[in-house]
Amino acid sequence: MTRRLNACGFSSETIAAEYETDAALAEWPDSDRMFPPDGHYFYAAFRAEDEQRALDYEAAQQQPKEA
Repeated sequence: MTRRLNACGFSSETIAAEYETDAALAEWPDSDRMFPPDGHYFYAAFRAEDEQRALDYEAAQQQPKEA
C-alpha cells in the first residue's frame, strides 16, 4: 500500500498520532512543570507518533525526486 503524504511530507496517520500525543500530554495536570511519570499514556502515544513519522520518512524516500 502506498502511503499518501501531504505537501509537507506528513501522512494523515502521522497527523492523527500528533493529536493523540497532544491529548495524552494535556491529560497530565503538571505538564507545565515536568513530563508525565513512567507508564503514562503519553509515552505510548509518543512512540506511536514516532513510528508514523518513520513510516512517512520511508515513504518520502521512495517517491520520485523532483528536478
